[in-house]
Amino acid sequence: MDTIQLWHVLALFTGGGLLALVAGKNEKLASRIGLTACAIALVAAGIMSVAQFFDGGDARLLCFRVPVIVVGLAAAFHSPGYLDGHSNGRTGVYWLFFNLTLGAMYAVTSLNSFIAFLVAWELMGLFSFVLVAFDTASKAAMRAAWIYLLACEAGGMLLMLFAAFQSIDRDNMELTLFILAAAGFGLKAGFPFLHVWLPEAHPAAPAPVSAVMSGAMIPLGFCGLLRFMPELPGLWSVYGWTFLIMGLAGAFFGILSGAVRKDLKRLLAYSSVENIGIVSLGFGLGFLGLAADNPVMSKCAFAGAYLHIINHALLKGALFLGAGSVFKATHTLNVDLMGGLMKKLPLTGGCFAIASAGISGLPPFAGFTGEILIYAACFVGIANCGGAVLLGAFATAVVLALTGGAAFAAFAKAVSAVFQGLPRTELAVNARREEIRMALPVAFLLVLSLAMPLAAPFLPGMDGVAGAILRGNALFSLVFGGLVLLLWAARRMLPHDTRSPGTWDCGYAKPSARMEYTGSALIQPIADFFNGFLKQRKHIQPPEGLFPARASLDIETADFGERVFWKPLFLFFADIAERVHRFQSGYLHLYILIMTLAVAVMLLAGFAPELFHLGGGR
Repeated sequence: MDTIQLWHVLALFTGGGLLALVAGKNEKLASRIGLTACAIALVAAGIMSVAQFFDGGDARLLCFRVPVIVVGLAAAFHSPGYLDGHSNGRTGVYWLFFNLTLGAMYAVTSLNSFIAFLVAWELMGLFSFVLVAFDTASKAAMRAAWIYLLACEAGGMLLMLFAAFQSIDRDNMELTLFILAAAGFGLKAGFPFLHVWLPEAHPAAPAPVSAVMSGAMIPLGFCGLLRFMPELPGLWSVYGWTFLIMGLAGAFFGILSGAVRKDLKRLLAYSSVENIGIVSLGFGLGFLGLAADNPVMSKCAFAGAYLHIINHALLKGALFLGAGSVFKATHTLNVDLMGGLMKKLPLTGGCFAIASAGISGLPPFAGFTGEILIYAACFVGIANCGGAVLLGAFATAVVLALTGGAAFAAFAKAVSAVFQGLPRTELAVNARREEIRMALPVAFLLVLSLAMPLAAPFLPGMDGVAGAILRGNALFSLVFGGLVLLLWAARRMLPHDTRSPGTWDCGYAKPSARMEYTGSALIQPIADFFNGFLKQRKHIQPPEGLFPARASLDIETADFGERVFWKPLFLFFADIAERVHRFQSGYLHLYILIMTLAVAVMLLAGFAPELFHLGGGR
């Protein structure tokens, strides 16, 4: 992209944010300024991106830039409603760092120099850290923000090592570079075991920020990795298996971990881990197809991965913004404390339900549009490849199917527990009515996602077998959508009894919300089946007596990455520190001895090569 054009866009983001900060005491004015500047900058960025594409730009970069522009625009228009009553007088600060974050994200997708890219990458992490820590009064939010900052800085350190190693001219350095890039960018993308910041940061951040981070920011990990990792055909197999293993673990275990969560935004955060896993599966099969010299397999897999990045952005953006509307109405994100919100939030609830079906990968919605190409790559690999590639393709197809089922169960829980049935608590009974200014951005992203199955065959690069599959999927989507509209119209036209008959109630005179399944109860059979992985800890107070007054069930589920990797790692280093601590006896002579020995060892290590060289020359 033209550097001057990029600076114009960044100036709009920065100038608007600074003006909003100056007008911070007048919160409505600050929101108007911040929103206007953000919208103008994003529209300008969209126009320049389209012009660049028609001028021969890289279509793959558009798959990462479009989510930044589209989800950023929807989140910006959702923000004034969300901030109303929740900003604690910091509206100007919000708009400054919201605009700066979007500007840094746009720069990440536009800069070609790795050093300039790394500067934008670091700024993106620092600016978004302030947004995650926006609720400074919450200890949980501050803890989540520090975890996020540590993850950002750890990733930045690895990428600095990557830049340093690039300058070393040695054989077999490419694999080391790929490992550093995969770890550095994988921390942002949320690869398995590197994802621990995701379920912490998303519930803490304001909902519009969560929508941008989940829908547009975490895929930028793939943007950096695919742009800057070594391009060597000899490493295609290594790339393929790395992406595939990360995808297999992330996709299924991510959604399974999310399904058991009570916090709505935490569930959505783990769903992002799942969908990043699906994208990783696509890239993994794509590189394995290249290594096996199977162009059909690689083309379908890569096309499916890039499509899923866009589809996930639209759907997850809508879901996080919908969760923000729910929080604004009820002041809670605990799904077990909700229920019956469809009456108070009809547009938000309807959009949330349809987006949930889409993110679960159900046909004919957008989530299925990318996944069907990944399935096709699996079947091509099974039919035409052998050995390990065949097993990898088969495992991918199985895991995709299991992931889709688990995702459907998780989002069935979310939709039913939040929007269906009767209100379970006073928070749900007293929920505020829907704000149209917050519901429209959700509907905007949903409409775009519904259009994706029809638009996909006409996107750049969607030709050959992939194009044929997408055209068939588009036809199916048209027929299915037309049938649904026809049935809905018929239902509206036919006469029906508007009275509300009593529900069969097992002999009870008046059914109540206490007779409903909670979200936790609905998902518990699946959680018990996979408890070998989840390792849930149950605290049960059973009912006692003929007329029990109290009974409770509390279930704790630790993050699998924290439990399996990070906690043992920290305990290991804590044990080493404890052992080293014994040397702190307080004796000055012992300290001097330790320092003397350390200096002697360093001198020996420094002069040993030179001594050996002199000895060899005699």
